[in-house]
Amino acid sequence: MKIGEVISRARRAAGLKQKELAAAAGVHVQTLKRLEGGAGAGYSTVRALEKALAKSGATWQEVDGGYELRVKLKSKS
Repeated sequence: MKIGEVISRARRAAGLKQKELAAAAGVHVQTLKRLEGGAGAGYSTVRALEKALAKSGATWQEVDGGYELRVKLKSKS
């Protein structure tokens, strides 16, 4: 899986819209849209998105050939 796909899946699993994640990470929504669409992004952008998603319980790690996504869903109590 490429990083843009991982971020897209993590965002959806966390129940966030692109605009919400972009605002939480402090990046422009167009940057997020391009990244999720397959374009590259700088390290600082990816790290900012990773930190914002981690607050929602979504993390990933790099593995051979791509990334592994982990999502910890919060209970609705």
